[in-house]
Amino acid sequence: MNREYVKLEKNAKDCMASSAVCVLAIILIPATIICCLVLESGILKTVILAAAWILAILYVLFVPRARYERYRYYIDEESIRVRKGFIWISESIVPMERLHKIEVSQGPFDRMFGLSTVRVTTAGGDVNIKFLKDNIAEEIAEMLKSKINDIVIAEREKR
Repeated sequence: MNREYVKLEKNAKDCMASSAVCVLAIILIPATIICCLVLESGILKTVILAAAWILAILYVLFVPRARYERYRYYIDEESIRVRKGFIWISESIVPMERLHKIEVSQGPFDRMFGLSTVRVTTAGGDVNIKFLKDNIAEEIAEMLKSKINDIVIAEREKR
């Protein structure tokens, strides 16, 4: 079966990179201050700080790009599939007949880039389709709500 997975919009990569920079700044700046206060000056302190900052820069440069390239979703009559990952690639598959609730949400970085997340809740858990343009997220949410209604009507008619 040939599936055409949908790739993310270009601004999703910018959103991923911006959030990575923010998270690393929240972690790295206090860690640098603590390292400077706790460790005595010398080569060990310099090596630790240099390694931490180099790793952080490499993370910001490469991880968002890799996540962006690997993130895909696919929706058909039978299921929703979301493929994602950096080192380990995972694919979440949710059958349409298991859908219970649809939610569209935005975090602060999502809002800055005009993106949203569609959260699909099932009896077994949740699956998120992230980094969608706002209008596409709304379209997907409406389409899935319609499918839920169709499934409920079909179940009632069976009784």
